[in-house]
Amino acid sequence: MKHIVTDTVRAAAGHWPQLLPALGISIKAAGQHPPCPVCGGKDRFRFENQAGRGTRVCNQCGAGDGLALVEKALDVNTKEAACRVSDLIGTLPVKLVTSQEKTDSEKAQARLKAAKEAARLIAGAKAQVGNTYLTGKGLADVNTLTLTTTKRISDTTYQPGDLLVPLTGFTGDPVNVQLINADGTKRTLSGGQVKEAFHHLGEPGDTLWLTEGYATGLTVHRLTGQAVFVALSANNLPALAERLHAEYPEALILIAADNDENGTGQLRAEAAAKRCNGKPALPPVTGDWNDVFQAEGEITTKAMLTTFTQPKVLSPFEAVSEADLKAMSASEKAELLAQHYGNTLAVPPVGEELCRYEQGAWQVLPHRQLSREIAALFQKVRAPFSASGINSILDTLKLMVPQMGEPARRLIGFRNGVFDTVTGSFNPHRKEHWLRTVNSVDYSAPKPGENLTDHAPHFWQWLTRAAGRNHDKQERILAALFMVLANRYDWQMFLEVTGPGGSGKSVMAAIATLLAGKDNTTSATIDTLESSRDRASVVGFSLIILPDQEKWSGDGAGIKAITGGDAVAIDPKYRDAYSAHIPAVILAVNNNPMRFSDRSGGVSRRRVILPFPDAIPANERDPQLLNKISQELPVIVRHLMQRFAEPNEARTLLQAQQTSGEALDIKRSADPLVDFCGYLVPLSTPNGLYIGNANIRPINPRRYLYHAYLSFMESRGHQHPMSLTAFGLAVPQTLKEFEKELLKRETNNGIQTNLTLHDDSESDWLPKCEA
Repeated sequence: MKHIVTDTVRAAAGHWPQLLPALGISIKAAGQHPPCPVCGGKDRFRFENQAGRGTRVCNQCGAGDGLALVEKALDVNTKEAACRVSDLIGTLPVKLVTSQEKTDSEKAQARLKAAKEAARLIAGAKAQVGNTYLTGKGLADVNTLTLTTTKRISDTTYQPGDLLVPLTGFTGDPVNVQLINADGTKRTLSGGQVKEAFHHLGEPGDTLWLTEGYATGLTVHRLTGQAVFVALSANNLPALAERLHAEYPEALILIAADNDENGTGQLRAEAAAKRCNGKPALPPVTGDWNDVFQAEGEITTKAMLTTFTQPKVLSPFEAVSEADLKAMSASEKAELLAQHYGNTLAVPPVGEELCRYEQGAWQVLPHRQLSREIAALFQKVRAPFSASGINSILDTLKLMVPQMGEPARRLIGFRNGVFDTVTGSFNPHRKEHWLRTVNSVDYSAPKPGENLTDHAPHFWQWLTRAAGRNHDKQERILAALFMVLANRYDWQMFLEVTGPGGSGKSVMAAIATLLAGKDNTTSATIDTLESSRDRASVVGFSLIILPDQEKWSGDGAGIKAITGGDAVAIDPKYRDAYSAHIPAVILAVNNNPMRFSDRSGGVSRRRVILPFPDAIPANERDPQLLNKISQELPVIVRHLMQRFAEPNEARTLLQAQQTSGEALDIKRSADPLVDFCGYLVPLSTPNGLYIGNANIRPINPRRYLYHAYLSFMESRGHQHPMSLTAFGLAVPQTLKEFEKELLKRETNNGIQTNLTLHDDSESDWLPKCEA
């Protein structure tokens, strides 16, 4: 047996097309694309059998030879896989068994032999608490069967005290056992039945649980008190679920599979649920329910499991008649509607929209959608209704449902729960968190040594190119993405990504959408934000993307008010206008930077410009880049959360980007006054240029500040220079962009400033105005 693996691989060469089906592993001729025997799917698997080695390729599981396929498909280790194969062909070159009848006979004999051995081991087993393996699983007090003698299976020798898990079929007789030692090494008897075999805990009732592992089964049984069937492996879940449904057709079957990083448990759970009309009941993080039990404790885990067992609540409209509805008042109909939505409705502190709690987040129910849903309920009962009547019910409902609280800012919402950035704990969703957004990925703890370079290479490639391989710029782009992920609209900033086409701006917007969740993201224009009528279309979203903005100029009053946390006017069509806060992060993406005429500094304090200056050559662009990045999203999210465990670090980085040299360059290119102020040098005392005015002749830009501005505008070809009054009001605020301060004093020759012209003025534009 020393060389069983190499001997078996050598002996099996050329025979894999017959061996694999004999082991219950379905394949098709080379070149065809059937479902993968390991992970499922429809057509991701190819059996190639190169050089007779049984080679195969799966787009999800990867590649390998025939023995590796047996190992994965049967969920055994390499030596046990070799034993299974050698049972058919032996470890020496002997004639391959090809008779199906003979194979079936040998299988039956092997199963009978294993069943007898299982019965013998069970009869001699000892029930006791304190098993070493279960103690490590937090189940030291479980009274379970253990070995009383040594037993060798394949390459593992089990000792007295090791765990013995009896496996039965639906006849109730033992067909196999699973042995588990202190290290967690698991083996079943060679040749014994595994498919549709199970270990049973508790008496079957209205709800049945189906788990992969024994410790998981014990955990679920302890916390729910309901019957559990342990399948031993994900591969056994679908077949066992189908048999359970046949035996207990009225029971709700919950598939408590493992949440695997490679997706195997999830896929098998979905397949099993379809076969038994049940539903998956996966743990919220990577691992199994015993992992959750050990990490979160009994109370929290029990609460999570209980949510899967709750029966579907029938709508009260199922039992009401047309006559009943006609006789009801508006308040009675509103109460009926609240019950229909499971008491998951609330109204925001400001605004007229109703919100509904769905999958961890409070999401706006658009008035038109809600009205149509109510109309459909009335139609189902065949009760008359009118638009005004529905509006009356909705207005009454808004007075009855609770008012929403402020979102818990310390929490970041994931699809499977919430992460507390203060305590570092992960917990289930609760309505009382009042979160408005949940991103589209499951949270899981960082892997040891996890990093973007190795574990999110496509995202890292985009990030380094977009940042021009500048570390500080990379950090600020990551801070911007964290702002989206954490929905930090309360930082009173908006993001503007600008640069030429093909520089990675659209990828930035797509990644932001993934982080916020597609359902929480909407597209608009900046003019949408400026109009109270158009603004109604963005209410209820946590990320507002302004894509492909054309060259735009305006005061930005709307975007300033929204990002400043002010209540803005909302004027929905066909409804009364109202005021509301819009708790959303705004991300503008444009080829040409926006030009704001606001000179109060309100926009400037909120605007974070992220230039993407370099266009990627067409021959280097990957059309599948975004798809590849989306597969790396969990790693990206974990990195952002780990990097910005203290969220204000991200805010500080964005504030630094506001005053960065590249941001100022963008503002100078878009705003002539900002560009002009870049040529001004402050002195410590007001002994520089005089303010001047338009009536002084001749024009003297070297003596008068306003003359210098007029000359600059003319030489650069800018039309419509500012009046002296507007110029005097705007310059002090614009100088703050460069961290400069305007000082003035009155003299007999007029008001003198502390500003002089930079030497670059001579070469850049002064000579042009004097020519």
